[in-house]
Amino acid sequence: MKQCPKCGKMLNDSMAFCTQCGTPLANAAAQPAPQPPRQPVWSASQPTQSAPRFAQQPTQQHYYAPANPVLNTVKQMATSPLFLAATAAQSGMVLFNIIASMAGTSGLLGTVGTYLSMILSLGGYSSREASGLLDGIGSLFTGASLGATLVGQCPAILIAVGLWLIYLAEAGKISTATKNTGFTLVKISTIISLAVSILGLVVAEILAIMITATAAKYDDSAIGGGIIIMLLLLVVMGLGILMNSKTLSTLGVMAKTAQTAQPSDKISTYVAVISFLNGIGAVIGMLGFGSVPSVLSSLCNAVVCICFAVFLFQYRDKMRALMAGRTAQTV
Repeated sequence: MKQCPKCGKMLNDSMAFCTQCGTPLANAAAQPAPQPPRQPVWSASQPTQSAPRFAQQPTQQHYYAPANPVLNTVKQMATSPLFLAATAAQSGMVLFNIIASMAGTSGLLGTVGTYLSMILSLGGYSSREASGLLDGIGSLFTGASLGATLVGQCPAILIAVGLWLIYLAEAGKISTATKNTGFTLVKISTIISLAVSILGLVVAEILAIMITATAAKYDDSAIGGGIIIMLLLLVVMGLGILMNSKTLSTLGVMAKTAQTAQPSDKISTYVAVISFLNGIGAVIGMLGFGSVPSVLSSLCNAVVCICFAVFLFQYRDKMRALMAGRTAQTV
């Protein structure tokens, strides 16, 4: 507020002329006077406290979607001690098979080397020359044997790598997308085994027919024996082919469940039962008292087969429980 110098009337600071006598006001302010800050009004239910110095930023709220029970079950199964034991045993079986093969190669090479050294000495070679030649032959033979062993173990190696990828992906150690690669490797191994089984059956039947036809020239009764042998080969090797085909379809169901989170209990009971029986057979095979690597390989094979059979039964039961829960929710 300010006072008119002529009539003494109190006027607002923003007035340019006196409203009573019209005298111009020289110190008129162009802007309105600032208003005092408003004090916060607190309700009786709130505790009295000093006003915050800075405005508080709103807290950002995160929304976490509820976990999918199907994917949780797949993760729990793939990271269970049962699955880990089967994976580790598969890797051990591959390792001990390679060691057993190399040990057998070493023994065979020693026997062959003894006879070769005798032949070379009779041929006029000195012991030094014979030793150098035998070393070269041994290196070549060992390299070829190792290569053949690795090729023979290729399906088992693919299974081991695929199982490790699935386990590490579900455990969060590597990218989740790599579990699809793991399933693919196991499928490829099963397809290879299926193709080898079919090819082996065809070759075995052809050989049985040829042997039967040759024996029939000397004895007519050989025809009946040959037919029985061919039927036995068809049954035994046919069960192996059925095992690989059922395993392939079971792997496909499990991979689809892991990708789409849609539970399915189409797990082959035949695969689980035959796998368990193979494990028992591997345990019995250990009683043959072979070399240490061979015994350890049989032990690992038994662990793989039995763990895989138990895993399949547990997996099927859990999927059925999830499917029953979904059905109850929709009713």
